[in-house]
Amino acid sequence: MAKSTEGPESPSPQALFEQAVALHGSDDFEGATRQYKQLLEQMPDHPQILNMFGLATAELGNLQKAEEAIEKATKSNPRYGEAWLNLGIIRQRAGKLDSAVEAYSRVRALEPASPAGHMNFANTCQLLKRFDDAVSAYTQALTITPNDPGIWSSIARAYLHTGNWEKSLNATDRTLSLSPGNTGALAIRSAALLELGRNDEAATLVDFDRLIECQDFSAPTGFSNLKDFNDALCNHCTAHSSLTYEPSENTTMKGHQTGNLSLDEEQGPIAHLLEMIDQAVSDYRKSHPVDPHHPFLTQRPKSWTYDIWATVLGSQGHQAPHIHRSGWLSGCYYAKIPDAVAAESSNQAGWIEFGRPQDNAKANAEPVVRSYQPHEGMVVLFPSYFYHRTEPFESGDKRISIAFDIVPAK
Repeated sequence: MAKSTEGPESPSPQALFEQAVALHGSDDFEGATRQYKQLLEQMPDHPQILNMFGLATAELGNLQKAEEAIEKATKSNPRYGEAWLNLGIIRQRAGKLDSAVEAYSRVRALEPASPAGHMNFANTCQLLKRFDDAVSAYTQALTITPNDPGIWSSIARAYLHTGNWEKSLNATDRTLSLSPGNTGALAIRSAALLELGRNDEAATLVDFDRLIECQDFSAPTGFSNLKDFNDALCNHCTAHSSLTYEPSENTTMKGHQTGNLSLDEEQGPIAHLLEMIDQAVSDYRKSHPVDPHHPFLTQRPKSWTYDIWATVLGSQGHQAPHIHRSGWLSGCYYAKIPDAVAAESSNQAGWIEFGRPQDNAKANAEPVVRSYQPHEGMVVLFPSYFYHRTEPFESGDKRISIAFDIVPAK
């Protein structure tokens, strides 16, 4: 290429690509996509550029455009395993699970010695309830990385759904030997113990009386009473830009949920709530000292961050059974409770229930559960591996709660 005499030399395609990748790495996805587009004008079928453009576009929320770009990369180079993997991830994020499995299958065929394709294939099979296929793929991944606690925890869950209770329990043993206190493994273990009839062990692991704690908060400084504080919390949460109706891959049904409120530059009343939660967690740690004989109490984190989010439920709104995988201790603060939930009721409408595992067609054991009636100003603290759900309710008013996880620092 001849040099121009009218100005500085234009950057080479390689330099442009490196600049785009640098912007991408610094989370400037808009700047990165502009650079990738400029490169694609010169090389429209370049698989690496298409792949990176797709990833940046996905970060900007356009999953359809991202899928089109990465799919074009796989057509340009059908043996490009990384692009097939990213194509599967984008399709999975878009809820296209069957086509995501197809993409992961290509990764498995192209790169059989890499665990990523097997893991993503297996995880998606679990979402599709193809549990036998998931077990097979996890097993293949374990032949490559036999000491990965995440894979052992995942195969334990798959075994649970195939009715192989003993294999599930053994897989949680392996997980916990590699990752003591692993939240997912403890939850799965509790369900497997119930199915095996080892009720005393299950009760020790999921000890409601010992490990669940309820407290009542008072209004923080700057608020005349608790109602004013709760109103401020509700207004902050219902107006939050991240509030989404039935967010994907989430257990919120017939309701809205926010993103992580602790990440906001202006936290408003959430900052006060976090201070109150911090004190409650400190009190919980004092009242629950280290116990080397209990897998939860022997793994108390020395430092942590908070993930905190609001859930706004309307009539028939509820949470399906779930755990909080990233947490050690979790909790929920109740800012607004409809009269229908606060009233005496035999059906426990709008209550929070602990101890019921996620739906499993193979399960036979009757779960042991404990329910708590929420009221405004109440916070309930519990181990993150405790399965929990909320009961649906009928009301014209909203049920607004703010949940949080104590996430151990890495």
